[in-house]
Amino acid sequence: MAEKEKVHKRLTIAQLRNCKGFENYSDEHAEETIKSLEKLSILFYELYMKQKQQKERVLENKKADIHERKANNKKRDAA
Repeated sequence: MAEKEKVHKRLTIAQLRNCKGFENYSDEHAEETIKSLEKLSILFYELYMKQKQQKERVLENKKADIHERKANNKKRDAA
């Protein structure tokens, strides 16, 4: 099954100004805020992916350990 390509849309100045506390931002201030939010979003996403990969590695290691223990038990029982 093919993965669907996600379309990411950039926050607009108008959308930002619709948020409480941002109503009176100048275009320049709004643009800088949007850039900062994008950078923060990327940072959080990268952190999330790193943690996800670490969890996957831990699970793979646990599965390998279980498989190895089962193999060792079979060898021991056969002896």
